[in-house]
Amino acid sequence: MGVGAGAHGRLLVGDVRYATATERNPEKWAEKTMAKGSGLVTNDELTWEEESDEYLVMGLRLREGISPKRYQQLSGRALDQKQIDELGDIGFVEILKNGNLRVTDKGWPVLDAVVADLAM
Repeated sequence: MGVGAGAHGRLLVGDVRYATATERNPEKWAEKTMAKGSGLVTNDELTWEEESDEYLVMGLRLREGISPKRYQQLSGRALDQKQIDELGDIGFVEILKNGNLRVTDKGWPVLDAVVADLAM
């Protein structure tokens, strides 16, 4: 949940996930909050495709990586094992003992390219 000026958040309400963002300018955020009870400027419902894309993009930035099974549940499709193997062979990704996929230190500088390759 994002709180305050310029905050971004993701909220799950029932079965629906929302992407939220608030006014960036602190003075405008305060004015909007006082007038409307909220400084929200964005409150969009995310599709399952958008949610799975965010999981991939944001999760691979974490040291614990992502669960390929969770990605498949969100997106309705499995990550391409051949692509994972190729990225692993060049040292950009690795599979952890718990089955999670993560970007290695070598892969970190090219993270956007790794994500693009996996999202294909």
